[in-house]
Amino acid sequence: MKKVKLREVFVHKYRLYLFVILLTLIALCVLKPEWYTIAGSIVVFAIVLIYTYKKRKNALDRIVKNMNSFMLKLNTDDSILDFPFPSVIVNQEGDILWNNESFDVLFRGLSNKDKYVESIIRELDKEFDSNFAMIDRELSIHDKHYRLLGNMVKIRRRGVQEKSLMLYFIDRSEYYKLYRAYEDQKDCIGLIYIDNYDEVVQGIQDSEKSQIVALVEKHLKEWYEKTNGLFLRLDRNKYIISFERKFLKDFIESKFDVLNTVKNITYRNNVPVTLSIAISTGDQSKEEKLHDAYTAMDIALGRGGDQAVIKKDDGKYEYFGGTSKEVEKRTKVKSRVIAGAIEELFADSKNVIIMGHKNPDADCLGSALGIYRVAKSLGKDAYIVFDGKGIGLDGLVKRLNKEKIYENVFITTDEASSKLSEQSCLVVTDTHKIDYCVAPELLDRTAKIVLIDHHRRSSEFIQNPAIIFHEVYASSACELVTEIIQYVSTKVELPLVEAEALYAGILTDTKNFTFKTGVRTFEAAAYLKRLGVDVFAVKKLFDNDIDTYVAVADVIRTADKVRKDVAIAICPKEIPNAMQIAAQAADELISLNGIETSFVLVDTGEYINISGRSNGSMNVQVVLEKLGGGGHQTVAGAQVYEATIEEAKELLLSAIKAVEEEQEK
Repeated sequence: MKKVKLREVFVHKYRLYLFVILLTLIALCVLKPEWYTIAGSIVVFAIVLIYTYKKRKNALDRIVKNMNSFMLKLNTDDSILDFPFPSVIVNQEGDILWNNESFDVLFRGLSNKDKYVESIIRELDKEFDSNFAMIDRELSIHDKHYRLLGNMVKIRRRGVQEKSLMLYFIDRSEYYKLYRAYEDQKDCIGLIYIDNYDEVVQGIQDSEKSQIVALVEKHLKEWYEKTNGLFLRLDRNKYIISFERKFLKDFIESKFDVLNTVKNITYRNNVPVTLSIAISTGDQSKEEKLHDAYTAMDIALGRGGDQAVIKKDDGKYEYFGGTSKEVEKRTKVKSRVIAGAIEELFADSKNVIIMGHKNPDADCLGSALGIYRVAKSLGKDAYIVFDGKGIGLDGLVKRLNKEKIYENVFITTDEASSKLSEQSCLVVTDTHKIDYCVAPELLDRTAKIVLIDHHRRSSEFIQNPAIIFHEVYASSACELVTEIIQYVSTKVELPLVEAEALYAGILTDTKNFTFKTGVRTFEAAAYLKRLGVDVFAVKKLFDNDIDTYVAVADVIRTADKVRKDVAIAICPKEIPNAMQIAAQAADELISLNGIETSFVLVDTGEYINISGRSNGSMNVQVVLEKLGGGGHQTVAGAQVYEATIEEAKELLLSAIKAVEEEQEK
């Protein structure tokens, strides 16, 4: 209730009474102008004024009280009782002041009706301003959908502010039923690839190839036939599908079990067949949906295949599967084609700017040096965005600093921005994520972008590079760059320090040739060895001193075995080179008996960094992807912002549990 002001006293008869009294007192003062007469008149008028004010206020209070009584007696009004919509009046605390019979019917069977209504009010109270707001929202009760309408009024009475809400529940279940039917009938467009077709049919006769394809198609049609949708072969190992969206729910609930069904198909070479499935569910035209499906397929293949990727209406991606190891592609045709394309692009560019990811490692710096040498061999000015710091790079940086030829090669982000133009070529190595780039703002400065990476693809992929060399089977970016160097038509003379940097990148990412190492990895290493690489000298670049060794041991000592073969350790942030220590500790943990997966957390001050390692029993890339990270099945990382170490650990445990539950299903 609004506070009664003084001017509200002067209404109706009270105004006349006060006027007469005032005239009388004035006349008295005029006729007998003594001080006590004047003072007495003022006192009398003040008393009458206060008395009148209180009388007026009490009258208004009685009116409000009568109105409240009237509202609380609404249940005696047949017209309100018979109101077709469930209705209720509640106060700020959620107490029900009044409701009609329809409201009782709506909540019949709910023993905690008051608490349920109170929870609604509490939620509404967060959304509306302090004075007045119209309420219009959707909610579900008893598997029915309702539109909640109403208004909220705040009143002040005797210094206390109170709220009253009149709410109406309008049944919209039929509307939702029609809406759901409409949504279910929308079409989805998808693609299905036998992603390792060349490896499966290698060394098999043509007649047997058709048998394998026929067997795959048989399983696909059995999985897909309930949709009665379109199923067409585009190529020997590619299919296009179109079906109603209502069937997508079944595919999701089954976790696209056709992936595992087809994986059981093997032939003479014992290579299991793997599929990649990409589906677009948006509201665009069919042409746009097909384009989105191709984009989703690129992501599925870039993540190693053997998985399903769904692009949802909100533009986000959902992933299923992806547990198989990447299959190495032994043909180097793509490397040869990419090398030729890079050579042409460099030749048509003013200069070349090279950048890697934040907190660079040996693979990042080594691959950047390799591309730098290619550009210089073609007579182009080239620069590397690097501040001289990185994970385990102290030894390599010291070697580079001794060479005068690198004095003006390494530049800051600001210097790169001044040198970069539309005629420049920007090369990104060892990452494909925009946010992970050391200077993401440079990506908008030129259309001539070359991307070289080996990590499993995520949805944050750099948009529309001119050249993409993204191979998840590769051990490292250095392996890919080494192949490019071999196929560039202009002879590339690699200085020994650059050859050793490339070798160091391969060595660190494969953990001394023990993880993710294929035939082409050894071929790249052999090429570098022929250039004079001293393997022992490279190894010495990464040897630990006593302090580092003790620090790694201290981190391992904090390890907590959260599952029978999963350990989590915490690296103190005050330790020098904490990021490097955390990565080494994660590597050492999985070498211990009984530990197959390890995670090490470190607080950098800006975020919590997580290093994940596995011997293959758990896909750490899938685990850390749930926290916004990525990498490979055996080596991955993530950065958790706005969280403490303890909170980040809880998030990690939840991600591990979610992945284990998905694997069990």
